[in-house]
Amino acid sequence: MALYLVAIAGPLAALVRAAINGHRAFRHWRRENGHFTKSEAVVAQRHDSSARSWAQARHLRSCLLRGEAPQAVQVWDVVANPGEVFFMDVPADYARHYGMDVTFTQTSGIYFGRPAFVLAGLGLTAMSNAAKRNAANRQAAVQWRERQPCRLVVGNQRLLCQVGGQWLSFYFSAVTAVYPEIDNWSLITQYGSTSPLMLSGEHVPSAALFTVLATHGVEAVSAHPSLQRLGAGNPGKPGSTEGGNGIDHRVDHASTL
Repeated sequence: MALYLVAIAGPLAALVRAAINGHRAFRHWRRENGHFTKSEAVVAQRHDSSARSWAQARHLRSCLLRGEAPQAVQVWDVVANPGEVFFMDVPADYARHYGMDVTFTQTSGIYFGRPAFVLAGLGLTAMSNAAKRNAANRQAAVQWRERQPCRLVVGNQRLLCQVGGQWLSFYFSAVTAVYPEIDNWSLITQYGSTSPLMLSGEHVPSAALFTVLATHGVEAVSAHPSLQRLGAGNPGKPGSTEGGNGIDHRVDHASTL
């Protein structure tokens, strides 16, 4: 019986391996000829879209370094300030960094009976309260919150984010620190009067260029270590370095855009 099973299993295993290898070869041939599954097509589209956005950011950086004014866009549902011009109206991912006060209710109980029962009850109550306290501490800790998609408008005076049906303005004149993490497709800005803002997504490298230009001047567009990545070639994958000096020039330069 064992010999009989081996005689049958050997050809079957070879047939299965041949089928698997044939399927892999067929899928490879389809991909090579531009035929993708739905999931592969989605991945390819995302890759192409991020590559286009990276190329646009590289082109924008070159234009800014040559002193060329970027093309303005019309944003009808935002009231512009005097002298304000908008350059981008794109989707992005939004988050804020802060802690919060969290309360929790401790459980208490009175146990009667055998000593072992009383000790077990007290132990379970203590464990429950400790778990609630740890969960509250984790929830209260300073962390990135409010993560959600947003509509991002970039101008020469501010970043505007449409979040939860309302527009939030983040003025370049109020920025205290800028972290353009181009390799991570993200931008973090800090402010003296509100919590830090993080924007991420395929359009954020271009937004980071405008932000660094407005806060640090055109020299930083060329010299900033993170922005130099735009002159290196292929992008990283869409998913925080210190900004430089030159903040005194931000208002004067932004008003010329």
